Amino acid sequence: MTKNEFISIVNSVGIAAREGEQFLEDRRAFPKIAYWEYYWADVMASGDDYNTVVTYQVSFASRTPRHPKLLALKAKFNDAGLHPAISHEYVKGTDGPGYYHSYFAVDVEEELPDGNT
Repeated sequence: MTKNEFISIVNSVGIAAREGEQFLEDRRAFPKIAYWEYYWADVMASGDDYNTVVTYQVSFASRTPRHPKLLALKAKFNDAGLHPAISHEYVKGTDGPGYYHSYFAVDVEEELPDGNT
């Protein structure tokens, strides 16, 4: 999966989605998605860089467990041939009600800033 395909799937469910921001804005808006890269791995062939796989965490926050938009997001990734394991936790609110945080990893092929792929 390319990064553009990944972003297209994330945006396809029609809710707020941001890269690199973990819910800093729109603190009271739910549901929402944040995603960021946290792992790079070179794929080697014949001793040279062949490709780079970047692993993204996708975080989904909502007021209800198994939110319909989370299920839709899961179905979109499944349709693309990806079946990520989804973890869940309840985050207790300090200045209001808490929320459900569901998160999973997706591997993406992408070009890194130095020009390697």
